[in-house]
Amino acid sequence: MKTNTQRTRMLVTMIAFAATAGITTTAQAGDPGLANPHYDSVVVKYSDLDLNGVAGNKVLYARLSAAAERACGKDQHSRDLQRRMHYRACYDSALNRAVDKVGSRELQTLHATGAVHNVG
Repeated sequence: MKTNTQRTRMLVTMIAFAATAGITTTAQAGDPGLANPHYDSVVVKYSDLDLNGVAGNKVLYARLSAAAERACGKDQHSRDLQRRMHYRACYDSALNRAVDKVGSRELQTLHATGAVHNVG
């Protein structure tokens, strides 16, 4: 249980960093119109999941994807290409870091192969 708590804290830190990186990138662009809401952190709990199987890892991947989306704002469907690019860079960074932090090989395989579609 303690290990899951530590992993959750690491995930929160990672997603907070990714969201901050997204805010920094947007601020550096110099266009106040690009600013969108970002969360400082998003808690992803997964102590209820069995990461020894595919099903638990798919559920966790969906949770991580949703957390990355919340952390980076909801500009993935923006008509403004620059906004969409900033969102995608933030989202990809947050999700990549979250998957790496969890340390599940099955989760990493799902992420690398794109086996989980239409998430994020």
